[in-house]
Amino acid sequence: MTRRLRLMVQELEARDTPSGVADLMTQPDGDAPVAGDARRLPGNAAPVISDFRAIVGPNGQVTFTGTVTDDQAVAGYVVRITGNGIDTSAIVQRDGSFSVTTFATGPGDITVSATTTDALGATSDPARTMFTPSSRSD
Repeated sequence: MTRRLRLMVQELEARDTPSGVADLMTQPDGDAPVAGDARRLPGNAAPVISDFRAIVGPNGQVTFTGTVTDDQAVAGYVVRITGNGIDTSAIVQRDGSFSVTTFATGPGDITVSATTTDALGATSDPARTMFTPSSRSD
């Protein structure tokens, strides 16, 4: 004779919820948090990008550098850098620094902005810098 096991799921009462979880279920304004909307979760500060700058090199090269700080480890965060003719990204290192080199062309100044999002979904305010690309000789 073969015995078959039958798995079941039993719903627990609300009092069996670990402490702290119920606090996240309802926000002070009565709205439930939306997935990825960490700005509304208590205690999660948005990351900050500082010292963001563009270093212009020869032949249209430009290197973007900066530093990311947050209330959690920042290694692996992706910094997205966009602007007129620029759309690139950099990976944040363990010490919070990031750097990426790309090419930019244009007759005048180019303004770019950088943003990053932490593991809980909070997005930094944009950091901005302006530069004038060098001539590209192909």
